[in-house]
Amino acid sequence: MRVPGVLPQFGVVRRQRGDAIWSPAAVRWGVWWRVWLGVRWRPQGPADWGAGVAAGLALALPLLIGTALGHPEAGAALVLPVVLVVMPLPAQAGPGERARRLATRTLWITLAGVYACLIHGNDWALVPAVALTAAVGALAPRVSVTAPLAFLLVGITGPAEAFGVPGLPQLAGCLWGGIMALPRWGRTPPRPPGPQPPAPPPPVPTVPPAPPAARPLAHAARLAALTGAAMTLITAPHQLAGDGHWLVTGVLLALTPTPHTTLVKARQRAVGTSVGCTGVALVLAAHPGPWAIAATAAVLGTLAYGLRPANYLYWCIAFSPLLLLLADFNTPTPWYTAGVRAALVTTGSLTAVLASHWLWPHAFHTDPH
Repeated sequence: MRVPGVLPQFGVVRRQRGDAIWSPAAVRWGVWWRVWLGVRWRPQGPADWGAGVAAGLALALPLLIGTALGHPEAGAALVLPVVLVVMPLPAQAGPGERARRLATRTLWITLAGVYACLIHGNDWALVPAVALTAAVGALAPRVSVTAPLAFLLVGITGPAEAFGVPGLPQLAGCLWGGIMALPRWGRTPPRPPGPQPPAPPPPVPTVPPAPPAARPLAHAARLAALTGAAMTLITAPHQLAGDGHWLVTGVLLALTPTPHTTLVKARQRAVGTSVGCTGVALVLAAHPGPWAIAATAAVLGTLAYGLRPANYLYWCIAFSPLLLLLADFNTPTPWYTAGVRAALVTTGSLTAVLASHWLWPHAFHTDPH
């Protein structure tokens, strides 16, 4: 039975003052506040400062060495694969699983570098590549979003002229980042729980659940379709190499197999990116040089990777400005670019939320939330 004035999908209740009910506009603003700003700001777990310092060094050293040698573009070409390969690994992964995931990421990022050399100057060739790798990442946890992000970001960057071999800067950057990310740096994996008493038998469901095999396939198809549509939308007006690709990253990093988790990640990413890009806009307003950007990248990398286990929101606050600085490391960037890109990420996140409810929603009837 539906109670009047209740919005169950958001957990919002229309409040009453005596006999008067708040206006629909006030209710809509309340829903918006609840959905987009009702994020958890407190830590949800311990930070991993060992991994944070390792990631900060892995990001800063190529930039510093390249700048010192007079080739900052070479350092930037090496650091983008580092960002992708050292993406946070599962906390439960042991040394073997960590090595396998890093090797898988290295393979896909290197393939992205080779592909970028083959299709250099043809942005339309990136549309099927990013859509296909997004579907592969949805079906293969070890691939995840690393492959589509690599094909997107490396593809729009183009081949590095300082390296004569296709895929060489990607391979070198991945090997360097993998060396820094493989050790746990003093943090032990969580212990498996001890023996538990047998659980009571589950109640007999009155409605048969949806087939579990339909979930990953539907999610992969939805992610590929949405990513391909976003890529086409920004490639047609020739905005892929400008700021338009941030719309695609918003979709890739927010869309998950269930509507509830998509909503949670989307609002964390929207709020975190807005906060982080506000801070980096102040940095860009000062017109920093390559040395200052390298130092800022080291600090942001340490914060992003160190605080990721504590709260995904913290990761979004630090990682978005980090990616913004590294994407244009060797190019002067106006301060308002941060706001434009934050708006595109928010738009992509909102698109992911809508798609999780409207695009093949029948596959998610078993979502407990």
